[in-house]
Amino acid sequence: MKARALLLERDLSLRLGERELSEPGPGELLVEVDWAGVCGSDLHVLRSGDWVTDWPATLGHEVTGRVAASPGGELEVGTRVVVDSRVPCEACLGCAAGPHLCESLAWFGEACPGGFASHVLVPTRRVASCPAGLEAAIAVLAEPLAVAMHAVTRASLTAPEQVTIIGYGPVGALVHLEIARRWPETAVTVAEPVAARRQLAAALGASLAASAMGTGQPTRLVVDAAGYPGSLRDSVAGCARGGTVLVVALGHQRELLLPAELAERELTLAGSNGFAGELSQAVAVLAADPDRYRPLVTEAITLGEAPRRLRELLTEPAAGKVVIGPSCG
Repeated sequence: MKARALLLERDLSLRLGERELSEPGPGELLVEVDWAGVCGSDLHVLRSGDWVTDWPATLGHEVTGRVAASPGGELEVGTRVVVDSRVPCEACLGCAAGPHLCESLAWFGEACPGGFASHVLVPTRRVASCPAGLEAAIAVLAEPLAVAMHAVTRASLTAPEQVTIIGYGPVGALVHLEIARRWPETAVTVAEPVAARRQLAAALGASLAASAMGTGQPTRLVVDAAGYPGSLRDSVAGCARGGTVLVVALGHQRELLLPAELAERELTLAGSNGFAGELSQAVAVLAADPDRYRPLVTEAITLGEAPRRLRELLTEPAAGKVVIGPSCG
C-alpha cells in the first residue's frame, strides 16, 4: 500500500510524498498513525543525515496509532498502540542482556520507515498496547517517558534532597516529572537558556538556576539533558562530592575531563541509552495521571506543515514537545 510520508533525501532536503509499504504478514501490524513526536535526535538527523541506513528516510520514532491490520490476529483492529522504537540485531552479546544494550542498536525511523507518515509497518512484538481511555495526544509521550524513567533508574539513588537538570527540552522535562513522581520532596533546579522552556519548568514546579547554563549550588545528582559543547563539563562542575552525573543528552562534541577530578571527588558518571523494559510502565503512568503530562505537548502540526516547521525547529527550539498528526492534513 502507499502511505503519505515525509521523505528525507540524501541531500537532506525534506518533502511530502508517498512511500510503498509491503502488506503485513503474521507477526506484523499495519498501524495508522495518530501522532508522532519530534525528538532532538530527529532534528540531528535533519542536520547531519547520521544513522540513516536506507534513503529516502521517513523519521519519527515516538509513535502512537491504531491497529489497521493484524493478519496473525495478535491484536484487534482498532487497538491503540505505541511503538517500541528500538531495532536491535537480536544476535549479539549485548542483546542477550537487553535490546537497549545491542552492540549495533538502531532506531525506528532511521533503520526502517518511521512515524512521520500516515501508516507504519511494525513487528507485533515491538508495540505496547494502550488502555482504551488513554488519549492519543498523551500516549505519544510514552516512548520519551520510558527514556526518562530508564534514566532516573540508572542514577541508582535513593531520594536526593536536590537535583539539577541542565537542559529542559522534552526529555529534560520528562526526567523532571519522573523525579517528582518518584521523589515528591526532592527540589529540582533547572538551567535552561530558552525563555519558553524556563517558563515551562517554573510552571511545572522547578526552580530556575541563576545562570542559564550554570548549576549554582552543587547537588548530589546533575542531569545533562542539554548536550551543548561543554555541558558535560558544566554538569561535573555542578555535582557535589560523592554525587552522580547522569547523561541523557546525545552530545556530539568531545569533552575534556580530568580523571583525577572524578576520582578525588568520588563522582559517578552514568550514561543512559533509550530504555529497557519501561515502555509498558510508561503507558500505565500516563494513563493513571494524564493531566500531569498534558502541558508538555505544546504544539501540534499537520504532515503538510511539517517540512517548514521542522526546518524552523533546527534554529528555534519549541517550548515543549511538538507532535505531528499525519491524519490531520
